[in-house]
Amino acid sequence: MQAPDSKTNAAVVLDEAMDNSVPRAKTSISENPLSPQHRVSNTTKEAWILHSLKSRRAEFLKTHQINAFVGTWNVNNRAAASSDEIAEWLGFVSKDSSKVEYEKLPELVVLGFQELEAGAEAFVYNNEVKAGEWSEAVEQAMGGARYSYSALVSKQLIGMFIKVYARIDVLAHIRYVQTASVGCGIMGMVGNKGAVAVRMVYMDTPLCLVCSHLAHGPSQLERRNEQYHDLCKRLVFGDQEPGMPTADPLIPTSGLIGSGRATVGRPLTVFDNSYLLWFGDLNYRLAIDTEEMDSVVRRGEHLALLGLDQLRITMMNKQAFVGFEEADINFAPTYKYLVGTDEYDVSRRPSWCDRVLWWTNPGCEDGVTCSEYAAIKAPKSSDHKPVRSRINLEVWKTDSERRQLVYLDVLRELDRYENECIPTAVLESTVVDFGDVVFGRTVRQQMRLCNSGQVPLEYSFIATPARESYAPEWLRISPDCGMLLPGQDVQLEFTVTVDETTSAPLSARVEDLSDILVLHLNRGRDYFIQVQGNYLPSVFGMSLDVLVHCKKSVRQMTRVEFEQCLVSGQFSVPKCIWSMTDFLSRYAVERGYSLFYWPGDRTLAIKIKENLDLDLPLDPNVILQWHTDSETHVARTVVEEQSPRIQALAQPHNQTQQQNIQQQQQQQQQQQQQQQQQQHMSASQNAVGGIEDSNPMGVMDQTLVSSTLHTGFRGMELIPNVTTGAATGIPPSAAEALGRLSLNNRLDVSTADSSAPAATGSSSESEIDETSAAHTLLPGNARSMSRSIGGSSMLLDDDRLAGSPLPEAIGNSGLSAPHDAGIDTVASCLVELLQSLPEPLIPTEMYGACIEAGGVSRAAALEALEILPPGNLNVLVYLLAFLREAIECGATSAQRVAQVFGRVLLRPPRYDRSLQSFERAEGFLMFLLRSHGSI
Repeated sequence: MQAPDSKTNAAVVLDEAMDNSVPRAKTSISENPLSPQHRVSNTTKEAWILHSLKSRRAEFLKTHQINAFVGTWNVNNRAAASSDEIAEWLGFVSKDSSKVEYEKLPELVVLGFQELEAGAEAFVYNNEVKAGEWSEAVEQAMGGARYSYSALVSKQLIGMFIKVYARIDVLAHIRYVQTASVGCGIMGMVGNKGAVAVRMVYMDTPLCLVCSHLAHGPSQLERRNEQYHDLCKRLVFGDQEPGMPTADPLIPTSGLIGSGRATVGRPLTVFDNSYLLWFGDLNYRLAIDTEEMDSVVRRGEHLALLGLDQLRITMMNKQAFVGFEEADINFAPTYKYLVGTDEYDVSRRPSWCDRVLWWTNPGCEDGVTCSEYAAIKAPKSSDHKPVRSRINLEVWKTDSERRQLVYLDVLRELDRYENECIPTAVLESTVVDFGDVVFGRTVRQQMRLCNSGQVPLEYSFIATPARESYAPEWLRISPDCGMLLPGQDVQLEFTVTVDETTSAPLSARVEDLSDILVLHLNRGRDYFIQVQGNYLPSVFGMSLDVLVHCKKSVRQMTRVEFEQCLVSGQFSVPKCIWSMTDFLSRYAVERGYSLFYWPGDRTLAIKIKENLDLDLPLDPNVILQWHTDSETHVARTVVEEQSPRIQALAQPHNQTQQQNIQQQQQQQQQQQQQQQQQQHMSASQNAVGGIEDSNPMGVMDQTLVSSTLHTGFRGMELIPNVTTGAATGIPPSAAEALGRLSLNNRLDVSTADSSAPAATGSSSESEIDETSAAHTLLPGNARSMSRSIGGSSMLLDDDRLAGSPLPEAIGNSGLSAPHDAGIDTVASCLVELLQSLPEPLIPTEMYGACIEAGGVSRAAALEALEILPPGNLNVLVYLLAFLREAIECGATSAQRVAQVFGRVLLRPPRYDRSLQSFERAEGFLMFLLRSHGSI
């Protein structure tokens, strides 16, 4: 363990002190100041704070100089030396024992002994006899001065012994005296090697004294370094006590000492002090042993060998005793002498084994000076010469209250400087309210951000622990990051759009249209911006699983009602789909208007969607009289004048003609009902096991059946469990459901470059090659389609209309059927509703199989639908019946239906947008349109 780095200590103590005691200055943008880690985050700030405190230390510190005698002697297991030898070692004792020079007496006398006891029995227990003998010999050697001292504390570990005397007049200044010992000899534990230590607080200055004896021998350098680090870790004293002074006089009492981060109650180490004096037989030898050393020593040129001293090399390489200092050595090596002489033992190379070092805590660097450092040659009782050092220490008495005031004043000054460099901003508001939000309609709100500070401002929206992205999926922010110079501002635009990817939880009221955004200023504060809106549930963007169960307006349903309807077991064709198909069948298909070629009117579309969401009927008086502009109205009038037959279908000239048409329709319906009644009874029993009379259909289901019979859905049978919804038995397969459609499948198809006869009637449909027919209808083959309307034939080029479901303009396509803005808008809403389903009518997991089947055959297409959920199958069968009738009556073409609905019912994933996939999707739908009656 190395001595803590000075900068690290300062950072730790400053950081904790600021955290506990600094009143925070307010900034222009927040009452919350910078956190401590922001305030003191680098060595520049730490050095500035320490420099400021040091320059003002006179305001709260009253310093004193004391002198400490520090002596070390390896006595080689000898009896106590004579008084003369000890007095020579002490140095401050007058030869005249009756005369005491009080002003020369040090305040502290610190004596350290090694090898006081080296017998085998000493490894088992401490022999206090030897310690007592040496203590008595020291006191006798002091002469009259001994009455000026009091034995303060002592500590022994086998052969190591430390004793501290304090001058009587300074005893009142010494507090918190503690001792510790650690053995690191044999097996790393025995006390033949190790250290004994004393800790005290002199006035308000913590001191630590360590006497150690390390491994001997020139080759044990690494072992000595390891023992030093082991002692640093294991030499600990009692716990930190409340109110105990800190190691740095510049830092207020904060419960932290030196490099430690723990609070009050943590055991104190040797480095938790202002000063650490480390002395003893450290046993470092010379790095190189040569024959010339003896002659060098004999000539008195021993100082030339200091460059080979292992301790100095170790300290220079920062392997041990890092941060320690030592006075200049001007004495001969202290080891090894022949006992009783001043001659070196030629069997051992001389070395400076006995040393006195010191370490200072940051802030106390100038508090230690050494006035004497010498080895005493007179004593001859040991193979070591004793060493003494007179060390001057600067200790202090602290005015704690005044120090705290100065410290806080320095931090406030730093606070003021930092706040001038903190980016500051002004926001118009911290709330963004979008009001009512509906599906598919974009709502924008703006907020101004201004740089009100004196430095460039970098801002960005950041993620929160609850969300990986900085904003929810339904929200976009522009710009979401940037930089502003002082005085500049930026308009932040918040855009909310609910589409099919985000609508499901909002529509079912599982989630709210609200969130908290975090606007972060680099090196500054964070703003919390609340975004909120009132999402109006809509059938657009609603899950089909919910729509097939809804029995009232989605705007009026609560979250509980949404959850309950999903487990009701009842499903039907969604009323919103039925409302639009019923309207189109009544006012477009029967009257000869075109479908799915012209775009709708946006304003009218909003009204229609509102009616669907509120479960209100579509008013033909409003829709059919809607005109987008004069051009559309003129085009409609011209077409009606050129087509008397269509005009007659759209608006009968008189009441008689209208009655005749109604009678013909009723007769056709009655005949169809009689022909299908028996088939229906048999098919219903086989498919769903019959329907009980006690379980009548709902109002919406009955309306659907009545409307179907009234409006000429000639291909739709009365099948409650599939078409109108009462799920009372096992759902039929796709083939069974499609087979119950009784349309004659009159897709009069002929190619412009072929004279092949058209397929008329279901009986001849099987004679047409399925694959060739499908490819004839694909838009990629650039075919033209001939359609029969009222006995006349029109040639349509549907390839020009490929692309978006409803193109902006039809151009000169040759379409002679009239169109109406209101009808076009309802048709657009139908397509948009299917497009807005979060999960398409044919689920995404079935897309691959359906696309593959679209390039194979009709049978493959039907097989792909076998796993379609019952609710989806119900809607698909109903929708196909409507589209077949629209094709049969000339409102649109099979190819146009395939182009529009192939990309809606089979929604391609993002990774599959190839032309081949679009063509196969259209082929798949074409197979479904032709799959009637022959399954």
